[in-house]
Amino acid sequence: MRSKNVLAFFSVVLALGVPAFCQTPEAEQTATSKVQSAHEDPVLGAGDELTLAAPDIDELDNRVLKVLADGSVSVPLLGSIQAAGLTADQLQDTINQKLKSQFRRPHVSFSQVEIASKPVTVLGAVNDPGVVQADGRRRLLEVISMAGGLRKDAGPTLTIARKTTSVATFPEALRPKLQGKYVVASIPVDGLMEGSDPAANVLVSPGDVVTVPKGQLVYVVGDVNRAGGFMIGQSNDLTVLKAISLAEGLKETAKASQALILRSDASGKRTEESLDIKKLLAGKAEDQTLRANDILFIPSSTAKKIADRSIRAIIDGGTGVLIYRH
Repeated sequence: MRSKNVLAFFSVVLALGVPAFCQTPEAEQTATSKVQSAHEDPVLGAGDELTLAAPDIDELDNRVLKVLADGSVSVPLLGSIQAAGLTADQLQDTINQKLKSQFRRPHVSFSQVEIASKPVTVLGAVNDPGVVQADGRRRLLEVISMAGGLRKDAGPTLTIARKTTSVATFPEALRPKLQGKYVVASIPVDGLMEGSDPAANVLVSPGDVVTVPKGQLVYVVGDVNRAGGFMIGQSNDLTVLKAISLAEGLKETAKASQALILRSDASGKRTEESLDIKKLLAGKAEDQTLRANDILFIPSSTAKKIADRSIRAIIDGGTGVLIYRH
């Protein structure tokens, strides 16, 4: 009965928000690849000009469209269309699609495209992901700020992908690597934000793709003083005792001898492992390293009290869990 109750609780925890903060490195790499392939052609931004070619539509032929400060272009017959963030081909497809309400088989293209903007794409765990304009000499911290800054669930490392085959485009200290048509540099977030690594705050170039992956988390719930999700960090050495310390210790009512590690494997199968934290604290048992997405569950003397407190910790803020960096 106890096993069924715990697994039922695990199901509730997963449904209420844990997966929202879970992303495997493979998934992040796939997402980054899609981003890079999507930006083989430059995206449009304020100041860019495109000349329409529409021999069969006099109102459009040879008209020059300028991308305004708000990212829109004014197209005769159609009015305002959002262009910033699209490639010229994507904007062309949008115009042709909208023209189908007026013409049977519209065919509009661009005879000339003049790129004056300096778009940089910022994706992932930032507050306002999308395309920003890196006018002038913009450094990485400025670009991240323009994207609303990092979210709490930002991982320990971000990447910058630049379309070039020369690794010398980035400082050697960042260990840039050639990946297909791109050179990718990995930058430690802490060193960047704290200013302890000057090389990390690199100059950003037009066309760069900045990706901030979500961090890998371990969740501590139940009878602890600060329940929530805790970043594993780059070293991947977050142990049970470290996690309890980050959770500011156990409450007096905690049943430390009956703790559990709830874990889901790659196939989705959920397991539980009993853990005697009393023995760990006394040095009579070996400390364990926690894996990404593990849930360390500390029961109290009242089962209902445990579930209520744990669920509140998971859904606090309406988005999942409280996330702490350390």
